[in-house]
Amino acid sequence: MQIRPRSYPHPVLSHFSDDVIDCEFQATVAVTGTKTAYVVDVTAKTSSEDIAKLIEGGKAKFAVHVECPLPRYRSLFAEAAERFRFEIPAAAIDGRVEVCSFILALDPLAKYANKRFHPDYKGLSFKVQKGDTLAVAADATFIADKKIDPLRKIPSIFVIVPNEDDAAPAMDIDTTGEKIRISLSKPNYESYTFLRQAQGLHSALNAMIIVPALVAVLEEVKRATKDADGLASLESRRWFNILARRLKAMGMDPANLESCPDSSPALAHRLIGEPMTDGLQNLRSYEETDDEAP
Repeated sequence: MQIRPRSYPHPVLSHFSDDVIDCEFQATVAVTGTKTAYVVDVTAKTSSEDIAKLIEGGKAKFAVHVECPLPRYRSLFAEAAERFRFEIPAAAIDGRVEVCSFILALDPLAKYANKRFHPDYKGLSFKVQKGDTLAVAADATFIADKKIDPLRKIPSIFVIVPNEDDAAPAMDIDTTGEKIRISLSKPNYESYTFLRQAQGLHSALNAMIIVPALVAVLEEVKRATKDADGLASLESRRWFNILARRLKAMGMDPANLESCPDSSPALAHRLIGEPMTDGLQNLRSYEETDDEAP
């Protein structure tokens, strides 16, 4: 979504109108990439004293709306602080990303007035609803560089689905398709979908789910590549070709993994960036935070 000049039912501080004069609202958005996410740092500030007082009083907040048309990603992030940070999973966005910054009302304002209103609004007040826009900054955009997208790495060859069978095992895998299908029992899948919303738990989840599945896959590759027919069968599967390219990039022959000095568990961790180390550190930080709480 991009904000274009438009009329609002009440005066709005913006760069494309003179509804509110002699003051500004500006927002600077800086984006950096990690292995698994885009980190967005926002610095927002307004010189409108009346709007600033609403923010200080908890009646308004700075907000950033992020939209990526290609994967149809949309999300709104709001904070009262002038500087704040949020993360977007790298897998959620692709290509051009549009960023719009606002100041939004958190509560209904029965008589919203601003001493910087244009003279045409002198002596007037307006009814503002919860969520209405009070100020708009200039749009920003950035390109989601898929070099840091985990979908280009080993986890992209897996798909995690629920196993609807009441007697389903905790976890099972199927390597016969284009992707490796990891089936979780219904309770485990529900827990997984809940926990994956926390960015800090992704490494732990990869260590618990992706790594064991990848160990099984590597063992299957070792068995299959002992004869030409087995190797030909694997080469027809998309997941094997992606895995083979990654192994070659690491200096290993995918058709001769038996010669690799690493065990399958060690190699699985190397292939996806040692998730256990990050996962354990993140879990430890959660526990230490709980211990320090009053």
